[in-house]
Amino acid sequence: MEDKSLEILAEGPRWVVINKPAGIATERNFTNDTVEARAQVQWKRPGSSGSPFVGIVHRLDRPVSGTLLLARNKSTLVFLNEAFARREVTKTYWALTDKPLPAAAGTLRHYLLRDQAARRAVASTRPLPGAQEATLSYQLLAHTGGHFHWEIQLETGRYHQIRAQLAAAGAPILGDAAYGSRRIIAPQAIALHARRLSFPTPEGELLTVEAPPPVWFAGAV
Repeated sequence: MEDKSLEILAEGPRWVVINKPAGIATERNFTNDTVEARAQVQWKRPGSSGSPFVGIVHRLDRPVSGTLLLARNKSTLVFLNEAFARREVTKTYWALTDKPLPAAAGTLRHYLLRDQAARRAVASTRPLPGAQEATLSYQLLAHTGGHFHWEIQLETGRYHQIRAQLAAAGAPILGDAAYGSRRIIAPQAIALHARRLSFPTPEGELLTVEAPPPVWFAGAV
């Protein structure tokens, strides 16, 4: 039987950081396998009739893995949501591509439109009606075995931002068929990993948590 326990990277009395596996959604969706559904099972106290509170502070796309912050009560959810709104939270990602970006390090700026029907984002280098500006910075960590290993820092948080921007720059993420990749790395997974998360805790700390990458990053560092 598949072990559906969430891997806990760090936790406090009112929050938890997990290493989200690729292939499941973050938020509960009917009876589907999701992070929220797993957490409600994992956190339930023996003998309790109700479901424990699981606060979704932010989300990772279904095929993306890595650091994900959850709140254990409503007041902590509010605190962490406000920290995100004040941009006190830093998210760093790793990505693999088989094509290079314009330089070994740089910044990508696009305007993103969400295509609801296709469930993807459309990136443009020019402003479009209804589009949101999206910015990220990137750095090449390694180039081995035909793969380019990038570290990415988000400056804005848009729908499918990294996936759409890298594809628009000519380097779709490995496994991301929705954005032009012809490679398959694993079922329902792409080579995008939320490597590092830095955030203020309700206890007054500034904490940095790293998630070990999936097996498809092996040898790419």
